[in-house]
Amino acid sequence: MAKVNARLEAARTAYRDALGAARASPTPEAWAKLLAAGKELSAAEEPRPRSRRGRRPAAQGEEAAPRSEEVADNLEGLE
Repeated sequence: MAKVNARLEAARTAYRDALGAARASPTPEAWAKLLAAGKELSAAEEPRPRSRRGRRPAAQGEEAAPRSEEVADNLEGLE
């Protein structure tokens, strides 16, 4: 059996409670609590493994997206 993460279980419980409250009484406060509980649940879940081919960090002053020349060079190498 998988190891139980106390933070994850607490986040799941809080999310279920907030979801039930939002369904029973759809007020802005209830939906705000549901949103906060959902964010906590997402944060508590183990992150998915990242791809080895992920984006490279951008240098200062440089855009995160690759330049068109880099894309063209990469496409030529695939042919």
